[in-house]
Amino acid sequence: MLYYLDELLTAMDATPGRRWFNLASAVLTVVIFGALARAGVSSWVIVPAVCIEFLCHGALVAVWARKDAFDAYKQSERACEP
Repeated sequence: MLYYLDELLTAMDATPGRRWFNLASAVLTVVIFGALARAGVSSWVIVPAVCIEFLCHGALVAVWARKDAFDAYKQSERACEP
């Protein structure tokens, strides 16, 4: 499990675009859900919304990790060709 988490963290920081996306996503998530909580929106709405946001972000990071692994595999295959 720790290896998998390390792979996900590596995928999140692999490119400058991904780092900016993760930073912007974190800031927007905190601001939006903080504003909703401050406005008095029920936790029955906020908690599932936060969970859905985390699941969507996790799915995106998993796609990035798979893409990086596939690119590394293709690169190693090219290196092995005579």
